[in-house]
Amino acid sequence: MENNTVSVKMILDEFRLKLAANYEPTEVIQFAYLLFEEWMGWPKAEVHLNSAKLLQGEEAARFRDALAQLQMNKPIQYIIGMTHFLDTKIKVQEGVLIPRPETEELVAMILRDSRHRQYEDLSLLDIGTGSGCIPVAIKKQMPGIEVNALDISPVALQVAKENSTLNQCKVKFILADILDRHGWKNFPGYTIIVSNPPYIPESEGSSMHPNVVGYEPHEALFVTDEDPLRFYTAITEFAYLHLVRPGSLYLEINERFGKQIKEFLLSTGFDKAEVLKDIHGKDRFIRAEAKTTMLDTSYWNVEH
Repeated sequence: MENNTVSVKMILDEFRLKLAANYEPTEVIQFAYLLFEEWMGWPKAEVHLNSAKLLQGEEAARFRDALAQLQMNKPIQYIIGMTHFLDTKIKVQEGVLIPRPETEELVAMILRDSRHRQYEDLSLLDIGTGSGCIPVAIKKQMPGIEVNALDISPVALQVAKENSTLNQCKVKFILADILDRHGWKNFPGYTIIVSNPPYIPESEGSSMHPNVVGYEPHEALFVTDEDPLRFYTAITEFAYLHLVRPGSLYLEINERFGKQIKEFLLSTGFDKAEVLKDIHGKDRFIRAEAKTTMLDTSYWNVEH
């Protein structure tokens, strides 16, 4: 694609040739389809119908630039500036974690479980919201629920706010660090708490694809090998204090630590905790319930 004018077929051939060392062939062609859909408005079938069509000038340059960035392992979502998450369009940028299919499963589970409770006075807190994909998707499907989300990253919160506006969903965003236990009193109670915290031990980073390790925010992905459950410990203790009974906690987890996290939940006082598998058969989620022992909530800041 060195010339100013290039055909659609030439673009597809160039993507296959120059990205073969980085990605699987099916993944490469999906990248091209995504770019054509986003920039040209063409679905997959139309891409092939237009294979002889010539692109020139700025149109050709965009595909050339995208190919160069993909060769450098930049995630396609960052190149496009967005991704799809369930029925929502989510903006993403460098410094903000790209939503995963597993997290879509987590949200779908919460929505299924909450359908029978939709006439109750429900409130939800998402801890470590990143792009805001979890609270925005839930609010869009259940507009009657009160939805809140926190993150330690101002960059992530700004993108999350933009996503709530983009999807016309009212979500309250809070800049906070869940590891700061002194700040917990500033939060009220919630009927549902959800979190997809960092859970990949640093030692596993070397086996991950360069487009993840090289571009996505490490603080949203990795934990130390010495204390891989630090976020789960804090979130469990926070949730036990802040769940209005009966309340539910949902966690996305590293498959290696499901048993340990479940045991800690039960030892903290949760009435029930179960490890659930994702569509690939891996232990990926925990659903826990707090039904009994309503705590002294006088320290909650209900105005927060």
